[in-house]
Amino acid sequence: MDSNCPPITVTKEERGRSGTTTVVSQDDDADPIPPQEGYTPSIILSLIFYPLATLPLCLGFLAAYWLQPQWIWLTCWKCPLNRAVFVVAKGIDGKYVHLVRTFTIELGGWRETTRYITHSSLRYLFDEKEGKFCLLRGHDWNISCESIHNMINGLSNEKHLEKLVKHGPNSIDVPVKPYYILFIEEVLHPFYLVVAFSVALWIYEYYYIYSAAIFFTSGVSAVTSLFLTRRNLQQLHDIVKYSSLVTVIRGGVEHSSVPSESLVPGDILVIPSTGMTMPCDAALLTGTAIVNEASLTGESIPVTKTQLPQIQDMYKSGRFKRHTLFGGTHVIQTRFYSNSKVLAVVVNTSFLTSKGGMVRSILYPKPLSLRFYADAFKFMGFLGLLGLAGFIYTIIIDAEVFGPLRTIVRGFDIFTTIVPPALVAALTVGQVYAVFRLKRRQIFCISPQRVSLCGKVKCACFDKTGTLTEESLNMKHVTMATDGVFLPLTDNPASLPPGILLFAMATCHSLTIINNELVGDPLDVKMFNSTGWSLEEPGEDASRFDVVVPTVVRSPASNGVSMELGIIRQFTFSSELQRMSVLVRNLASSDSKMMDVFTKGAPEKIVELCRPETVPQDFKRTLQALTGDGLRVIAVGHRTMQLAWHKSERIERDDVEHSLTFGGLIAMENTLKPETAPVIQILKNANIRTVMITGDNVLTAVSVARTCEIINPWSHAVLVKVDAGPEHPIPLVSYELLEDVRKHHSGEESVGIPIDLEMQHGNGKKVVKLEMVKRDVQLVIDGPTFKAVRTHYPDLVPKLMVKGAVFARMSPDQKAEVVVDLQKIGYGVCMCGDGANDCGALKAAHAGISLSEAEAS
Repeated sequence: MDSNCPPITVTKEERGRSGTTTVVSQDDDADPIPPQEGYTPSIILSLIFYPLATLPLCLGFLAAYWLQPQWIWLTCWKCPLNRAVFVVAKGIDGKYVHLVRTFTIELGGWRETTRYITHSSLRYLFDEKEGKFCLLRGHDWNISCESIHNMINGLSNEKHLEKLVKHGPNSIDVPVKPYYILFIEEVLHPFYLVVAFSVALWIYEYYYIYSAAIFFTSGVSAVTSLFLTRRNLQQLHDIVKYSSLVTVIRGGVEHSSVPSESLVPGDILVIPSTGMTMPCDAALLTGTAIVNEASLTGESIPVTKTQLPQIQDMYKSGRFKRHTLFGGTHVIQTRFYSNSKVLAVVVNTSFLTSKGGMVRSILYPKPLSLRFYADAFKFMGFLGLLGLAGFIYTIIIDAEVFGPLRTIVRGFDIFTTIVPPALVAALTVGQVYAVFRLKRRQIFCISPQRVSLCGKVKCACFDKTGTLTEESLNMKHVTMATDGVFLPLTDNPASLPPGILLFAMATCHSLTIINNELVGDPLDVKMFNSTGWSLEEPGEDASRFDVVVPTVVRSPASNGVSMELGIIRQFTFSSELQRMSVLVRNLASSDSKMMDVFTKGAPEKIVELCRPETVPQDFKRTLQALTGDGLRVIAVGHRTMQLAWHKSERIERDDVEHSLTFGGLIAMENTLKPETAPVIQILKNANIRTVMITGDNVLTAVSVARTCEIINPWSHAVLVKVDAGPEHPIPLVSYELLEDVRKHHSGEESVGIPIDLEMQHGNGKKVVKLEMVKRDVQLVIDGPTFKAVRTHYPDLVPKLMVKGAVFARMSPDQKAEVVVDLQKIGYGVCMCGDGANDCGALKAAHAGISLSEAEAS
């Protein structure tokens, strides 16, 4: 939007309403404002610079093209940002020059002109109070969830037009430059100019064949780079470009067939029951939605989104992602009550959406700060010094024998011989050839420069579920707990008597029916099918129930009678909390306020939420026996509540998930992929270390690691633990031998834990010294321990990284932290994963391998 934008008229009353555009200042750590300097052109400096730039051979103009910030400094005066024509903003990989643009809004009888710049495809408006250009954000910053619910009537037409001018069209438009522009940019690169100069020099020296070879190699490199760049930009443009007609509510009136490009933050979007592809980020206000988020996360499992709670907490799309429909994701279907519509308020548009952020990470990637490239530049610099020395030596020696021109030519000849101009071209051609070889094996590379780094990989990290093991799970055992005692294991959950465990398996999930097929997390599908129950979604016709329930599960008929349980509300699974819960009502009960809470999740987390007297005394021993066999174990809990229907839609998760009765354990088998063990062995034969980073249970992860030999058969697996509590203000680190190594390697004799621990006091803080002696040890660390060690014992982290083999119960952020910590101790790190939980680690690694065909990969 530039200065010739047509003005629009907005009343002062409309401008003063709540929900006005938020301009974020420097303290927004999620997307900080880059340092900015303002400049205005100087006639005097320009008259000095431009004539000089033409000599010699217009090299000054080339230098200005390559070094735009320096060009600004030489031709402009520094000035306040409110008068700047150019703004120099410092990005993550250098400084950028931006032309200041304006748009004009007419407010009643007066006009307002706003200055802005566009940095990394994001719009920054000039803030008079802050005295700088600040990021323009939507409704996911400094606004409460309750305030978002108050926007349900939508924007007025005037307010919509004002925001449309400020935010611009809701379109993620990736510019695709014509071939001739790309060609000019390519040949003006300093490398190709040096090649052109060298070729001309060698032709003058009669090196025709060598000149032709270098010219051909460099030409192939340039054309290949140009073709790949254009193709990638076109593919990205085609993938992200999206336009549709939507239904919105503005000023309380519904408008259909509205172009999605006209959406702005604050618009109320009507989500049709048949679903749609989201053109923006929107917070769900009413109803529920089943969403396929494969385009963003890489996981094709549908996710259930519920309405945003009406609370005073500040809304953040990342925190309330289970209530947010993200741009680019596909809403499969919606569920609503009676004749009401499923509504969502637009919170972000264009490049501010999650999809836009993903595109920006591709267009403006973080620079690779790697030792490999640093050493390469040092090497080229060393060759440059040698070439310069050779040039000076040639000038001194040959000056008396040859004429000035011949002497200079011979000097440059020596320089170009020592510093080979074709080196970069040869590396580029090699990378391109490697990418094509990978493509023939159905391996697609989106960052060719990382191909060279793959040869430096010394540590390969793997996720467990879906990467080392099969994605699907098989039901193995269930054991019900009654009155604090485990009943015998059973392989047939359908034979369980009515009780907490059976009801939890039938209701505690986020399954849905799409095209007459049960769809959801594979674990939930296996668990539900094993019960023999059936699932029904009433949809609009729910007149036979006294309240509308989104989902009903029904038991097999016994004597012609079956039990019906209605799932009133879901608290969806959170990888941070490692659990999910549901509110359930027995539809045959006469008490309409009687609600049952069923919770399932990681055993350690569920036990913390249960009343101690309901947890069997042999819980730990039973859990260790199941996980020691490599089974994935899930615990369930239950409680009853007196809760009115309308309160069930507003109650907080923390008010539900406490004081539970322990219900039992579910054990599922997750088998290794056939290729896992051979691949691990190949890596070990190449002296590449292997590490597992998973969110699963510690003992399950150790069992899988033993099976595929990430943990060596002769090694002791030692669990690193922290002892925290009131008596330990600073957690103490301790170590526990998980198993007798003789079970796995009969040739070794177990002689205890081969670790010396020395506790010292220093600077008022406990210091742990870990010394490895005599025996081979591989450490196992879980998420809470890893967090405590990083916080209280940072000096211990490198030692844990050296000997760590299994990192279990790790959150997505912690997976990325492990990769970064391995890089800090000098490893070239490869990360292999398949799901959304691995995205951060995949990006952080030197080489990230995503085992997914989804668009997000």
